[in-house]
Amino acid sequence: MESSARDLRSPGVEHWARIDEYLRARLRPDLYQRWFAPLRPLALEGEQLDIAAPTKFHRDFMDDNYRAWFEEFLPGLVGRKLGVRILVDERPAPGAMAAHPAEPSPTPVPGPAGGPVGEGRPNPRYTFDSFVVGQSNRFAFAAAQGVADKPGKQWNPLFLWGDSGLGKTHLLHAIANTILAQQPGQRVAIVSSEKYTNDFVDALSRNAMSDFRHKYRECGALLVDDVQFFAGRDKTAEEFFHTFNELHNRHVQIVLSSDRSPKELKGLEDRLITRFEWGMRIQIDVPEFETRAAILKKKAELERIDLPDTVAALLATHIQSNVRELEGALMRLAAFASLKREPISEPLARDVLSDVIPPPGYRPSIEKIQEAVAAQYGLTVAKLTSSSREQKVAQPRQVAMFLCRELAQETLQTIAEKFNKKDHTTVIAAVDRVRELMAGDARLRGEVALLTGRLAP
Repeated sequence: MESSARDLRSPGVEHWARIDEYLRARLRPDLYQRWFAPLRPLALEGEQLDIAAPTKFHRDFMDDNYRAWFEEFLPGLVGRKLGVRILVDERPAPGAMAAHPAEPSPTPVPGPAGGPVGEGRPNPRYTFDSFVVGQSNRFAFAAAQGVADKPGKQWNPLFLWGDSGLGKTHLLHAIANTILAQQPGQRVAIVSSEKYTNDFVDALSRNAMSDFRHKYRECGALLVDDVQFFAGRDKTAEEFFHTFNELHNRHVQIVLSSDRSPKELKGLEDRLITRFEWGMRIQIDVPEFETRAAILKKKAELERIDLPDTVAALLATHIQSNVRELEGALMRLAAFASLKREPISEPLARDVLSDVIPPPGYRPSIEKIQEAVAAQYGLTVAKLTSSSREQKVAQPRQVAMFLCRELAQETLQTIAEKFNKKDHTTVIAAVDRVRELMAGDARLRGEVALLTGRLAP
């Protein structure tokens, strides 16, 4: 990044040493070393401070969980309000933060070309041992272990699908790590669809397609995350089609993940979708309460965080739809507990995570539920509460009525009136219908869980 060449000792950015000192003094050493030590200043332009993180994952985690906190404490250190933007810069961090090196990286694992190659190397923290198994992901976990133990022998391809943040990426990396552990020196290609696309475009521009094909076709396994993003990228999808065919013909294991089932993928040719359906297709559902609580306890153990069972239950109750958000909330809570120099407790969790944990007795209004459901399904509130019997309107209306009963705990007649219905029996039928559908429809269960999580605050 050119901006990193700017004089970092100019007014404003010169305070970085003070920021670093503030962080080191208030955070647990392991928390500081893992997440904050690798950061460094890039530039200060006007009222915005740019901070560099070493990887996209690191950037996303800091942006989701700590950017707002930076903006909260910076005025007290630098004397004025600053907005913070966290960017990716993979170069080693010089200066103040570099004097306090981050936690040592695990031993590199061979990537597609036999050595460390950035995204082509599986994350060593994502293993089967660190994956929490529950009813929602049991089949996906067993299938992933099966293909890792006998790659290319069964379920080829393995296609995992489900909403973002439910563990698909973790399982892909666990498969890659297991294959590499069992077959030292093996070449495994594990990438996101975005990385595959970027590599393809770069190879085309450099007239280096032979290198590209060697990377992705001469390997012991190919694992691609988020294949839904191949939609609309016709040349990339065609190249992937031929890569898929060649690997499959040679019984090389292929593992794919997506946020939807193959039949729901739009913008891809039927011939490619058909191949996605050749092997085993498994959905990962939204985790149930017990699994969410177990995930929190496992994460706390790995990060050496003292997490009381009551707080784990509190977080697991109110953060339902996304494991990544669940773990992020735990890390944010741990950081604030460290800053305040007090143990993690339920009052602290309610204070720090007030944006996701509602106060005791809180109930969303019917109007708020209607707005959230309408936004989820791409409707207007007027359409949602109309007399339309179209399926694309009728089912969201039933979901909204169900949530009004479950979350707002309003009377049947009040709900009926808010939806322009004269008879409260319509509400009873809607609530019963949603309960019935949720018993066998994982997609609907996920949508209801997502809406419940959004409405909780």
